[in-house]
Formats: sequence, structure tokens, C-alpha cells
Amino acid sequence: MSATLDDSGLSALQPKDRPYKVSAGAGLFLEVNPHGSKLWRLKYRFGGKENKLSLGAFSAVSLEQARQARDEAHAMLKAGIDPSAVRKEAKAEQQNQRARAKAFRLVMSLDGALTIETPAQILNLNPAQTAAIRAFLHAVPMGGSDASD
Repeated sequence: MSATLDDSGLSALQPKDRPYKVSAGAGLFLEVNPHGSKLWRLKYRFGGKENKLSLGAFSAVSLEQARQARDEAHAMLKAGIDPSAVRKEAKAEQQNQRARAKAFRLVMSLDGALTIETPAQILNLNPAQTAAIRAFLHAVPMGGSDASD
């Protein structure tokens, strides 16, 4: 790919028979798979061992966001911290907190998508699914009283 790497150029990448990589510099690359998915990856070395860190799917994670995540990972590496280990610890802590929770938590994103976190799972709803849930909740009578009151 040319030196003018941008989101529109990455969007235009087509799948091939085999996965291929498009470099974005300093270990960051976009992996394009035969079924069409485009995934950000960061290749780095820690403790003499080569590792890869997943940074998310393209379009959900822009080129600029992937570069920022790469720079944050490089800062951790300079400080002697393995970014993969940090991510694993954070994920384990999140699972421990969810396991201790006795209720659920609702999180609404700026684009109108709803995330429902329960002790057993996390449900990510897109904006259309969120709208359907809201419409359903508005249609259900509150307080348990019947229609004859």
C-alpha cells in the first residue's frame, strides 16, 4: 500500500484467497481475511519473545485509533510492561467484578447502542435492537395493575 494510508483506502481493500497484511508502521498492521474481516494487530517483542496484540476490527477502530493504541502499547513496552499481560489482568478483574455483582448494569453509548452487563454475560445491542427494547418497555403497563382499574 502507498505511503498515504487512510481509512478510505483501507475500506477499499478486498479479500483474497489467503489472509494478507497491510502495514501501518511500527509493528501495526491490518490483517485482511478471506471472508472479508479486517482486523488490527500489533506485532511486538517482549522478553525476547514475539507477541501479537489484537486492537479490534477495522471500521469499529479507525486507523487513528489503532495508531493511538499502538503508541500506548509501545509506551508500556518502554516501561517494561507487557501490554498483553495488562489486558489479561484487566479482563480477569472485570470478570471477578461481574461474578460478585448481584444485579445488572445498563450502559448506553453515544450512538444509541445499549450494553447489558449481568453476572453471567455481557449483551451488546445495536441501536436498532435498543430501540425495539425501549418500544417494548414503553408498551408494558407499569405497576402490575390490570386494565380494569
